[in-house]
Amino acid sequence: MKTNWPKISLLFLLIVAIVGTLLRSNLIGSIPLKYGHLVHVHSHIAFQGWIYTMLFQLIIYLFLNDEIIQKGRYVLQFRLTIVILIGILISFALQGYALYSIVFSTLFQCLNYWFIYRFFKDSKKIKTNSANSIPLKFIKTALLLGVFSTLFPFAIGALSAKGFGETEVYKSVVYSFMHLQYNGWFLFATLGVFFKFLENNDITYNRNHINKFYWFYTIAVIPAASLTMLGMSFAGYFLPFAYFAAALQGIGLIYFVLSFNSTFLQKLRNKNSWFLVFFSMFFVSFIFKEILQCLSVLPAFISLAFQNKWILLTYLHLSLIGVISALLISMMIDLKWLSINLLSKAGALFLISGFVLTQSLLAIAGLGGQYHFQTLLVGSALMAMGIFLFLISKREKNQVTTKL
Repeated sequence: MKTNWPKISLLFLLIVAIVGTLLRSNLIGSIPLKYGHLVHVHSHIAFQGWIYTMLFQLIIYLFLNDEIIQKGRYVLQFRLTIVILIGILISFALQGYALYSIVFSTLFQCLNYWFIYRFFKDSKKIKTNSANSIPLKFIKTALLLGVFSTLFPFAIGALSAKGFGETEVYKSVVYSFMHLQYNGWFLFATLGVFFKFLENNDITYNRNHINKFYWFYTIAVIPAASLTMLGMSFAGYFLPFAYFAAALQGIGLIYFVLSFNSTFLQKLRNKNSWFLVFFSMFFVSFIFKEILQCLSVLPAFISLAFQNKWILLTYLHLSLIGVISALLISMMIDLKWLSINLLSKAGALFLISGFVLTQSLLAIAGLGGQYHFQTLLVGSALMAMGIFLFLISKREKNQVTTKL
């Protein structure tokens, strides 16, 4: 049936951008809610409200058919998820980590498990061109990594309850959870959508190389959690795992780059120009992000990467905005879930300008340079304005809608 549900995901993204702008305005004046509570809202709605709901829609649309979607009650799943996300938003904003936010977060994970169970069951009913479908392999691995990552919040809660909230052990568990979310579940799902797009558009790539890329990254993803611990006092114990993971990811990245030839660009030339902008943003950001992650194991980069909050924020935003969000927006454009008109074009310009500006300023601050805080705030506001323009841009009557 016809739906504007992609706009719901964009609404959550707008909330993330507005909250991010409020957090950065804290140095100028007071903000309406507690800073710590808004930090929780910013991260939870970014992960669960924007990325999760958009990946949910893309995975269902690209990998299942109408009949299976209806029988699998994915519509009900999505609607319940939205209700729970509203509860997460309100409870974290008002009380941070407390009874109601924990209850809503637990309910969200229950719905997540339901979605994963149904997708694994229903995806077996779909015939693919190959028994070793590369896109589906990435998606299933992403979902399994997502399940594994959900074990960590229990450890986080237990450590916090026992008074270990400020210890390195607590931080290492939090960092591992974050890693498995954005370098595991989100990244693998994004890559699955990316390869599904290529196959749907008859864009060829070296399947042998991508299979190797898949295995190198799959084997590396859990050991790569050690890369997030190199700033800890006990980092020496994790160095062998960090070197191992960085080497595997470096080799895998080489196979990824070598898997595409000149026909890759030729097939993309007929695509919408704004699609190409966000698609290119994803492609370049992914390669740059992975290079940075591999370099983070070197002694010269450890203090820079793990003792400098500005560099850390630059990397996180590169991952979540430059890689994941850019690919999601490009898919929305290609599937015509997001119309290209004057408003959305202006929104794209605002969003990309704000992203480039804030990333540049964060990097400058991380490298010891001077910058004006007000300019960083302007960059955040530009991104929020861009998303707002996406949200209010009207869809054309002949546009394709989701199967949901």
